[in-house]
Amino acid sequence: MSEIKIRLDKLTKTFPGQREPAVDELTMDIPEGEIVIFVGPSGCGKTTTMKMVNRLIEPSSGRIFLDGEDVTRVNPDRLRRRIGYVIQQIGLFPHMTIAQNIATVPKLLKWGDDRITARVDELLRTVGMDPEQYRGRYPKELSGGQRQRIGVARAMSADPDVMLMDEPFGAIDPITRDRLQNEFLRLQADIRKTIIFVTHDIDEAIKMGDRIAILRDHSRIAQFDTPERILVNPADEFVADFIGRGASLKRLSLSRVRDIELSQWPTIADGTDRAEARRQLEATDRGCLLVLDERRHPRSWVNEEHLRRTDDRALSDIGLPLAMVEPQATLSDTLNEMITARYSTAVVCDSSGEYQGVVDIDTINEAIQGMRTAERSRLRAEGDAPVGQPT
Repeated sequence: MSEIKIRLDKLTKTFPGQREPAVDELTMDIPEGEIVIFVGPSGCGKTTTMKMVNRLIEPSSGRIFLDGEDVTRVNPDRLRRRIGYVIQQIGLFPHMTIAQNIATVPKLLKWGDDRITARVDELLRTVGMDPEQYRGRYPKELSGGQRQRIGVARAMSADPDVMLMDEPFGAIDPITRDRLQNEFLRLQADIRKTIIFVTHDIDEAIKMGDRIAILRDHSRIAQFDTPERILVNPADEFVADFIGRGASLKRLSLSRVRDIELSQWPTIADGTDRAEARRQLEATDRGCLLVLDERRHPRSWVNEEHLRRTDDRALSDIGLPLAMVEPQATLSDTLNEMITARYSTAVVCDSSGEYQGVVDIDTINEAIQGMRTAERSRLRAEGDAPVGQPT
């Protein structure tokens, strides 16, 4: 098990005028380098709990330990500078440029100008935004997804060990949210921050979390475990109801494209003439070819009907559009793409856009069968259920 980064010890908050506590003696250990999700019904106290960690809300009682130090009584401003914070509304300062927004905490820490400039540019590149293009812009000039990236960059500006994320992707359209989730998980694989992440969405919790704390009212823990164990073995009826139906499908969020063996598809270079393309198509048992450009970036599908055309357009200009995913995409995301894709197939590309392989329905079925086999083996070993119990 990882070292404990944050320890909450009987943490309690009772607001003035309230008879019952919003958070009632919550005790929890949060491992270093993991994403721990707080999820539960509206009003259960999950955001209040998170805000007590950096003392935006002061606890009524209990203690908070960071790296073994009791930070309940330290200067709260000094504590907050050790902890990055990302909120749903992003909270960028509209009158400041993107560079100035990201530099907020480093300036408070009295970093030198050269160090701040280097850090701003590094973070812009980290979140996939060109420093030359974006550092001088203002928040109103960015899309919602771009502003969210800047919010993440600002939270990382002083290179904190701990980040708090309060429904960070909640105000974004579903397509952009999926992409930002995947980008953040890819980033987390490199930076390995300790993250407390609040969401109301169990599917997001399963996708994003190393561990999930499902909370009842007053932030009482119903179950605190890995996503897989919560899906396979919910602690009680409350947890099972919160997960909802379709736990087997939700398990597709536990596996990623990078974890499975990809299928291959017959490919053809974009500059190939139609006659040669038809010969290659006839030599395969597939109904189409995948067109790749000179950098091996997928461009389109072409089938026999396309290749019978007599115009001079390149193969990429006459073909059908692709559904593409990156290796860090979950199988659930990939299946969603495949449902509306031509040939029920998702094309996998690495971060540079280079073709890696494809995921098709057979690949998904094999992954599901593998999960079932692994689960039966675990149940047999632990004696949690009779052998052969349906999954």
